[in-house]
Formats: sequence, C-alpha cells, structure tokens
Amino acid sequence: MKRLLWLLPVRSLPASPTPWGRLLALLLLLAAVPGCKLVELKMPGEPLSKEDFALRGQTREFAKLLAGTVQLTADAIAAQSTDPAVRTRCVEWKIGAMNAVRSATLRSSPKLALVDAWALCRQMDDFLAPGGAGATLFGPQQGIALTNSQALEQRLAGTARLLLSSSEYRHLDKFLTGFVAQYPLRSLAFNREPVVTHWEDFAGKATVNPPAGTGSEALSDVAERLQIMGEQVPEEFRWRLSLEQDVFAAEWARTGVTFERLDAALKQVGDAAAASPAALTNAVVELRTAFLPAFDRFQSEWTNTTRTLQTERLALTATLATERAAVLKDLSQQRAAMMQETHAMLQDLTDRSLTHVHGIIRDTLFYGVLLVGIILGLPFLFGFFVGRTWTRLRGPKNGGKPGPA
Repeated sequence: MKRLLWLLPVRSLPASPTPWGRLLALLLLLAAVPGCKLVELKMPGEPLSKEDFALRGQTREFAKLLAGTVQLTADAIAAQSTDPAVRTRCVEWKIGAMNAVRSATLRSSPKLALVDAWALCRQMDDFLAPGGAGATLFGPQQGIALTNSQALEQRLAGTARLLLSSSEYRHLDKFLTGFVAQYPLRSLAFNREPVVTHWEDFAGKATVNPPAGTGSEALSDVAERLQIMGEQVPEEFRWRLSLEQDVFAAEWARTGVTFERLDAALKQVGDAAAASPAALTNAVVELRTAFLPAFDRFQSEWTNTTRTLQTERLALTATLATERAAVLKDLSQQRAAMMQETHAMLQDLTDRSLTHVHGIIRDTLFYGVLLVGIILGLPFLFGFFVGRTWTRLRGPKNGGKPGPA
C-alpha cells in the first residue's frame, strides 16, 4: 500500500451498493494492492533539502556535544579548585552555556542555527581568552576552560566548512568576525545580542525559513526538540538549586559566626553581673556596641539571601516558561502543518479518484458501444458474405444464371 489509507473518513456503507459505490470500492482495492500504479497517493509538502537536513542534524548533535563538554570541563575545574567562588562560577558556566546553545540550535532555520551556534562559540572563546571579561574566572584552571572552548569552536568550524560552499563559508566567517568583536560576552549569564537581525543586514536579504518538510520530518524535528529539552532542562534545574543551596549555606555560616559572638557577649554580661554592678553597666554598654552592629549585619545578610533565592527562583521559572512556550508553539505549528497535509492528501485522493473514474467510464462507454456494434453488425456481415458465396456456387449449375435466392 503506497500511502496511509486509514486517514480517509469512514462512513456507514449502504445495504446495496450502487454502481458508483462498487466502482469506487474497486479503485480503493486496487490502490491497496502492493505495486498497483492506478491510484498513487503522495504526501504534500516540500521535503527539506539535503543541505538543510544535514545542517539541522549536525547543529543538534553539536548542541549535545557542547553541553556535555562544558559540563565535564566545569566539573573537572571544580574538583581541582578549593575556592568556593570558582566552584560557583563553574555551575554558572554550565547553566549559561547550556541555555545559550539550546536557544541557538533549536531554530527552525538550519542555516540560522549554524550561524547562531558558531557566533556563540567564538564569543565564548573571546570571553575566556586573555583580555576577555572572563579571563580570570577559573583561577589556575582557566587554561582548561579556554582549551576546551577553542576545541568546540574548531569542531563547529570544520562542520561548517564541510557542509557549506567555499563562498558561503568565507561570507559567514567575515560576518562572525565583525559581530563577535562588536558584541562580546560580558558575564557567565550569556546575555547575547540577537544574531538574526545582524545576519540579515549583512547578507542584504531577509532569511527565508526552510520548508516544514514532510510529515515524518516534522515529527522527527519535534521528537529531537523534546529529547534535547528533556536531557538539559532537568540538569539546569538541578544546577540552579545547587547554586541556591551554596548561597544559603554561606549565609548560614555567617549567621553562625554572629550567634557565636552573641553567645560570647552574653557570657561576658553574666560574668560582669556576678562581679559588680559597675562592671555590669560597662558590659551592657559593650554588649550594645558589639551586638547591635552584628544584628544589623545579620538582618542585612538574611535579606540579601532571601532576595537571591527569589531572583534565582524567578529566573528558573522564566526559563521553564520560555521553553514550554517554545515547545507548545512548535507543536502547534507542526500540528497545523500535519492537518494541512492531511487535507491536501484527501483532496488529492478525491481528484485522482474522480479522474480515474471519468477515464474508466469513458473507456467503458467506448468499448460498450463497440461491443454493441460488433454484436449487432456481425450477423448481417456474416449473412452478406454467406449469400455472396452461395450465389457464386449456384451460378455455374444454372447455366451461368444466378440461382433463386
């Protein structure tokens, strides 16, 4: 069977099918027979070109590669460092890089996904290199981060050189050189300037989105998006929670120091009260001088901790909401495309069926008339030839005169 006939609407069949019903059933039966060319259904929708299909696959694989490489590198740096600030930056690097590469590579246009991902790699290289804003973030282990980042950029550059023509590669390389120099990264939050508008201005034309592809290609695209998000979003959520836990632990440690100082001051008050009333007055004054600033600092630190936790929670909620909206939008687009394809397929089936029915009716009428002519005319023709033959045979016996009829 060439296509999916189960998409056809099924209605109740009449008790005694009409001739048209028999003919349509015969056509559908012939279409269901393997190898039958009488009715051939084709899924509408232009498939992706080989270049776009290869670009989409390579950029999606690179997103997984970058996320995994950054994660392993950051974990290695954190294991070798004893500085809590460096460990915190390692977690922030993983969150920022994973979120940025996911946004870059999950574009509907494979060419724009390549441009955005390559720009991200170059921006990260300049950010971690000497002279960049993040040149000292990882202390003695800075070289590990820079080396792996440069390896990722070289990997993606090799993919672009393989899939693009020489002129396209040089054109894109020239654009990225100017764009990265003008819009560098400033922090591990990876707040980036949008690439699409600048690329369109540089290319001199608006980017045309590729065709949605066939139904199988659209479903494959949605499955890949869900797989990437299913692998990365839970990890990002866990890392954000670990950041909040580290911040809370640091603030709680400072609170413990404050309570220890308070306990020492209260002990001093008790000792002074046992010694003399005059010493008690001095101890109270000293307690007020030592405790009140510590209490104010504790209140300020607790407020900062609460604000930090709230900010991280809001950022995580916004990220999840954005990803969910993107997935729902893609699913809606793919569902609309599938419905259009199904409608077009049904319309195409109807048109083809009517065309073949008209052809069969025309041929049937022609051969029917021909058959009727043969059936009616053959006896007369046969009688005519028999009569002539009989006349010729009887003629010599009657003296050259034709015999009686």
